[in-house]
Amino acid sequence: MAGPGSLTCIRCQGTMERGFIIDEGYGKRTVPRWVLGEAETSIWTGLKIRGKDKLEVTTYRCRRCGYLESYA
Repeated sequence: MAGPGSLTCIRCQGTMERGFIIDEGYGKRTVPRWVLGEAETSIWTGLKIRGKDKLEVTTYRCRRCGYLESYA
């Protein structure tokens, strides 16, 4: 993957800066994760994710127009 600051916005060709989006819940802040497969609901935890592949999500934001692009 390209290094920080080397991505160009697909909308306006501005410079993209690396950052992240947080998930907040129950007093805890975490980095979102991408999970392989279809979402399956769970009565106890909201979603079943045990045993599924999970990858941290990195998000880039265009300094010019604010467009967000995420990668896992």
